[in-house]
Amino acid sequence: MRHSIIVLVVIAIGCGQSPPLPAPLIPANEPIPQSVEFFSQWLKNHGHSDVVTDEQGVGIANNATRLSASIYGANPSKDGGFVVETEFRIQLPSGRVIVEFVAGIGDSKDQAINDSLVNFVLTTFHVVYKGFINFDDPHLESTKMTIGGKEREVLLGDIFLRSNSSEERIDLSGIRPQIEALLEKSNLSSELHWIKIVYAQRDGKPMMVSASTDNAENQSLAEQVTRLDWPSAPVFYMSKQFIVVK
Repeated sequence: MRHSIIVLVVIAIGCGQSPPLPAPLIPANEPIPQSVEFFSQWLKNHGHSDVVTDEQGVGIANNATRLSASIYGANPSKDGGFVVETEFRIQLPSGRVIVEFVAGIGDSKDQAINDSLVNFVLTTFHVVYKGFINFDDPHLESTKMTIGGKEREVLLGDIFLRSNSSEERIDLSGIRPQIEALLEKSNLSSELHWIKIVYAQRDGKPMMVSASTDNAENQSLAEQVTRLDWPSAPVFYMSKQFIVVK
């Protein structure tokens, strides 16, 4: 999936109408200094006094997981606001790296960056934290699932929802068990995997559907996600779920 599509979708949420063509992305891969303090404070708020920062990013002592963030692109919108797309990189103890792109909106570039940081926490960070930093974290429960004939530990993040309507109630409670069923029927190998699912619709019709496995687009999974029983709404909404299969 082209990452600019996500930016267009977030613009649609912010303005409540068809998104305009984006301005050129500026600048690319700009470091985000406040992300270091953001990650450090988040970990401290979760009881960690051993927060460390090195060339790989922010983490805790005696754990190789590190988090870092940079601006992948930024779009000034026609209404004077800003849309940014932040590239998050999570280096795992194994040396593999989760690359996650999260968009944010705001009246200024800094507000848009902060919005993307918050969205990352709400959609991805809790799963990463439970899976690789604090296995005893009580805020997220792991699920035992049989995938490929083997019992696996699965961490499913909350299904995050953004909409351009504060009045229309959109119930996504029925989607999670359908996604779990897709995982159980998948042909995932026995190694660690991470999966991201994004679904956006307007006026009852899919606007954008994307699924990735281990940072790579998974067209087959995206087609299956499209066929799920997503609620039809007379407004725009976008949902996202991040999953780790151990």
